[in-house]
Amino acid sequence: MATTNATIGLTSDITDSSLSVSNTTQLNTAGTTTGVNTMTSVTKVLSSTSQADLIATGSVSTTHAYVYINNPSTDETKYFKITIGDHTGGEVEELGRLYAGDFMFFPWDVDDDITCVPSSSDDMTIEYMVFS
Repeated sequence: MATTNATIGLTSDITDSSLSVSNTTQLNTAGTTTGVNTMTSVTKVLSSTSQADLIATGSVSTTHAYVYINNPSTDETKYFKITIGDHTGGEVEELGRLYAGDFMFFPWDVDDDITCVPSSSDDMTIEYMVFS
């Protein structure tokens, strides 16, 4: 059985009391204790400010997955707007903007497409992984 763990650690000194949080979880298939057993890793270079499909519904053969998206840029002015939803005319939600060095990790129910919109028409690289 495959075992995949995700760990996050946060530390901060923005208040008088320092903050330190750490958490780890095992990535399992929906409703089970069976670990995910598939990973897809992609790097894309985008050269326009048009919306681009990042991860399409139907690209995984399960009903539940985990997504990691990263903006590896070092130019702090460039970002990707990340959206999720029915991009054929249905409801679309903005998940957030990934500026240089930012990443996001979230569970995905595989019902909606995930897209991105680069902030610049210069070559911009985005990376993602899907665990299912």
